[in-house]
Amino acid sequence: MTEYPATPAAATARAGTAEPAAATPPATGATGRPGAGGWLFGPGATPAEQVFAWLAAAAGLAAVGVAALDLDWSWWRMLVAAVLVVDLAGGVVANGLDSAKRFYHGPPPAHLRATGRFLHHPVGFAAVHVQPVAIGLLFAGGVWWWGTLWWAVALAGTVLVNRLPAHLARPAALLVVTVVVLAAPAVPGPDGFWWLPAVLTLKLVLAHAVPERPHHTQAAPIIATTSTVGRTSPNVR
Repeated sequence: MTEYPATPAAATARAGTAEPAAATPPATGATGRPGAGGWLFGPGATPAEQVFAWLAAAAGLAAVGVAALDLDWSWWRMLVAAVLVVDLAGGVVANGLDSAKRFYHGPPPAHLRATGRFLHHPVGFAAVHVQPVAIGLLFAGGVWWWGTLWWAVALAGTVLVNRLPAHLARPAALLVVTVVVLAAPAVPGPDGFWWLPAVLTLKLVLAHAVPERPHHTQAAPIIATTSTVGRTSPNVR
């Protein structure tokens, strides 16, 4: 019988130490492209994770629907508001998923061209979210610069978070969102869109721009309690 040379993995197994299995990257389709779902949730998002994003979108639809009861919106304005709230409210959860973090904060897929690479970058992703500008122009009730202001704030917050060290990204994003939530009521906005500045910065600055960080675990000190026959440890009460 012919004997073949042992592979390193087999030799390691015979030595009593199994070689760790190589990590399998999330599937991105047969061609390696992320597809529509990959751009929304990141490749590898589970159905349960996606459900939470759709629940957030449904909550946004409900809020806009209730607000629209007192507003004289035409059908196309209702449609614009519905599409917008689904994208922003659902995007808060979708962009915060681990799968989305890995996709958007990892190397861009090799097949992407210039436009795709621009959208893959957090700053480029934020820059194309011009919905506030459109809402400021299409809906009555706010000052003319309302939309431009909140688009610029979200973009500036994203740039800030992207330039900071990873351990400062989340605190900075939380600061930006807090300032926006506190300041937004002081700026007159289009009727029915009081929620947009906060949700916009939640999606772009906090959920999307903050990179995924590895989990650092530190073993907690263990205070052993011992006892001997006829004597109780002072650590035991």
